[in-house]
Amino acid sequence: MEFQELSAYLDDELAYPVDIDGVVERIGDVEVDAPDVEDSETIETILTPLGTATFDSANDLYTTIIGNLSDDYIGRKFYDDRGGDPAESWTALPDEVRSF
Repeated sequence: MEFQELSAYLDDELAYPVDIDGVVERIGDVEVDAPDVEDSETIETILTPLGTATFDSANDLYTTIIGNLSDDYIGRKFYDDRGGDPAESWTALPDEVRSF
């Protein structure tokens, strides 16, 4: 499922409040599409490590899902269209400048 569709889907498919067990039971096998489809994760995979939680709204659940996606959902890490990679810039500085 694409990110753009996820919020409306969560609103339509679940009654709130709902806990993680209820979410997993009802829609746990739904995949959230990663940029590389092979890296897509199910809602169950995303939520299970959180233990127990209750969501009062679709927006609460959506925010939790998006906030717990793996790094596979991030484009180029540290990308900035205004300059280079900040990690590279940092390591290029002399030691006396980097130590604070």
